[in-house]
Amino acid sequence: MDNLRYIIIFVFLAFCSCKQQKELPFDKLYILEYRYALLDEYEEPYFKFYVAGFCELDKNFNLQNVKQIGYDIYKRYNSESVPDSMKSIISDILSRYQTDTTFLYQGGSRIYDGNAYRFIMQKYNQKDITIKFEPKFLPDDLKFVYSYLYENQWTIVYEDKFSGLFEMFENQTKSEKDELELKYFSPSPLP
Repeated sequence: MDNLRYIIIFVFLAFCSCKQQKELPFDKLYILEYRYALLDEYEEPYFKFYVAGFCELDKNFNLQNVKQIGYDIYKRYNSESVPDSMKSIISDILSRYQTDTTFLYQGGSRIYDGNAYRFIMQKYNQKDITIKFEPKFLPDDLKFVYSYLYENQWTIVYEDKFSGLFEMFENQTKSEKDELELKYFSPSPLP
């Protein structure tokens, strides 16, 4: 009788552990941080665009973060995987945002207020979903994802193996003619 009890408990635990793991609703998620820096020269172009950092989360919840300091030194954090306790939360939040959108300052003119950011969600053979944002204007759920995956993940490692991804993001973002970004990040020409 005791053996039967142990077998039942074992089978019950086996079924509980076979619970289907949550997957990301797309193949990759990038959180991109970029900026426009003023140049010292007073000739066109008056600013230089560059990618300040990004994180990559794949559908298996493997996380990789890279941040550029200057033009050739990188800060990097690499994790094997997001903990199981967070996978479902992150997946549920991101599945609510399946169209391009923005969470940016909507008021009038203002002084430059830091870097610009994007969530880029990629799914095989589908158009990328892009969410342009400034962290303080994000809804609480996306702010949690941004903070958990990108903002709080830094340790220092010096490498340049990520320069190809930095270049890809720079070319993709620079090629867009987004009037809102140019309005807020392009300085006025000097007299």
